[in-house]
Amino acid sequence: MLWAGPHSSEDVVSNGLLFFGSPIWTFNWNPPYQAPLKRLARTGCQGFELTAWSVDMLAYYTPETIRELKTIADGEGLVLTNFFFNLPFSRALGAKVSTVDLDGYRRGMEVAAAIETPIVTSMTPYPFQSEVRPILQRPISQEWGAAVEPQWDWEGEYDAVVDGFARACEIAASAGLKVAIEPHPYRWVSSGQGMLRLIERTGASNLGLNFDPSHLFPAGDMPHYVVLALGDRIFNTHFSDNEGHTNAHWRPGRGKIDWKAIFAALKAIGYSGPITLELEDAPGASHWTHFREATPEFDDEMRRGMSYLRAAAAELDISIS
Repeated sequence: MLWAGPHSSEDVVSNGLLFFGSPIWTFNWNPPYQAPLKRLARTGCQGFELTAWSVDMLAYYTPETIRELKTIADGEGLVLTNFFFNLPFSRALGAKVSTVDLDGYRRGMEVAAAIETPIVTSMTPYPFQSEVRPILQRPISQEWGAAVEPQWDWEGEYDAVVDGFARACEIAASAGLKVAIEPHPYRWVSSGQGMLRLIERTGASNLGLNFDPSHLFPAGDMPHYVVLALGDRIFNTHFSDNEGHTNAHWRPGRGKIDWKAIFAALKAIGYSGPITLELEDAPGASHWTHFREATPEFDDEMRRGMSYLRAAAAELDISIS
């Protein structure tokens, strides 16, 4: 595997280890990622995730850029654990259902194969590509309206999503990749039950969950129940905290998520691999609302989050490196 540092991700997982990681985008939302990768390593993480927010952004990953990132990762002892790239959907004006761009997804899988990530994570789309205002994801109270078009075919739309992901999983499987779905409020998969339904409908053996309690908790799930329900279909993790009313991404310990229950559930299913802190709303984080580089305060938030999780896991005799 590329970017393996002292241990490949396969070695770490086979040894039953848990290790901390972070996505690159909380340090710098958009490329270039060379300097943020060095900074990520200094927080004590062993794993990291890369992303392409769109098909156009795949052009960033030239052979030269991949070599540069690989050299940095190897020098810092980092393991590439995941590549975030959404399966692209769109809907023509007035259309009854959305359509999937499998050619764009194939291009994404070519990049994923080139960087040798083991997993590609995607969110499912919003129904009919409908506008969900960003403020809805982190509200306290507000007024808003949602458009509903009379021609929408709800059964056909879900069938299009199922077919799209079934075919995407086939494309990924041909490159030896797993596909993880990140549950998200308002999207087709927002819960553990939604994930189980998609797995059943697609029949894809390489389809699983990117376990993100900060999305599941405000959507009404008990995150540790989701772990037990999905079992070995938990492919990856994104850890952050909130109070259950918003889709915020604070450092663990600032909200109401029961981390000891989550670690107990992960232990029960035999999960090993990355514990990835995705602290998009922590003080100082880089963010899609401003795109600036993270401030030094964010590095402290990362270390505090890791310290909190390490202590919570230790109470259950679980160690995180």
